[in-house]
Amino acid sequence: MERRGWTAAGIYTGFQKSANLIPLRGKRVYLQRMVFSLTFVLTLLSAASFAGFFGALLGVGGGVFIVPIMVLAFHLPMKIAVAASLVSVIATSNAGGSSYVDQHITNLRLGMFLEIATTLGALSGSILALFLQEWVMLLVFTILLAYMGYSSFSTRKVDDERIAANDFSQAKPDRLAAFLDLRGTYHDEAAGRDVTYVVTGVPAGAAISCLAGLASGLLGVGGGVLKVSAMNSYMNVPMKVAVGTSKLMIGVTAAVGSILFFMAGLIHFYVVAPVALGTTLGATLGTHIMNRLHSESLKWLFAILMIFLAYGMLAKGLDLRFNMHIPVFL
Repeated sequence: MERRGWTAAGIYTGFQKSANLIPLRGKRVYLQRMVFSLTFVLTLLSAASFAGFFGALLGVGGGVFIVPIMVLAFHLPMKIAVAASLVSVIATSNAGGSSYVDQHITNLRLGMFLEIATTLGALSGSILALFLQEWVMLLVFTILLAYMGYSSFSTRKVDDERIAANDFSQAKPDRLAAFLDLRGTYHDEAAGRDVTYVVTGVPAGAAISCLAGLASGLLGVGGGVLKVSAMNSYMNVPMKVAVGTSKLMIGVTAAVGSILFFMAGLIHFYVVAPVALGTTLGATLGTHIMNRLHSESLKWLFAILMIFLAYGMLAKGLDLRFNMHIPVFL
């Protein structure tokens, strides 16, 4: 029995039963061969560059863009698309994260501290996945993402106003932030000045970072949007620093998942190579543009992304629990 796909742009792939198992939607379907064309590779490279560019602007891995493109436009199996996306997150984190470090935007101490909470959350999510029903967590994260999208939109002008008033440096650090010395300074090109900030609300930020890891381990979604929102909304961290710090962190979480997918034989060179290269090129360009944009523009894009993710999770949750089918673009 054969499954055929990738008819768009004349791209063809045959999926047949053979000795190498790839489970698709609970069926015993095996991957025998994958035939690629130059058109496929170049088109995927372009799509990945787009994903890497916007991922660098928003501090996310770009998987939220590239996975739907690979599944819907190129008709790749979901598991192969997710595996390629995880590898691309590592690549774009190295490219984007290192660039933000060179620009002295990333807060390394803050990133390393929050990554501990994220890792613990990811481990907890993997365990909870064995016991909890997926639709419950989908609806919970729908509410969380929708709230953060609204928060980002409603405070879209606050960052620029606080930078102009030098307000980020006036906050009083909590005990943990003072002990870890999490304050920092970066140069904002859009504002044309150095911005000093004092980190506060470390327990709340760590809790939300733990939720980001929980989402990654339980649902297989990226935690970048939660980390950026936590740092900006609850920890007195400017939007651009939150983006740069998140960009550095996401590669660590993705590395663990990519190893598991590699051991399962789901990482294919002709898919991973153009995706990793494209996201790296896009991320490199995005990191040089991000600091020139005003925080209001970044928050607009960020709010749209979170509402988009919330809608996708809501649709999946309603489908699983109530068998309600609404259009899904994720």
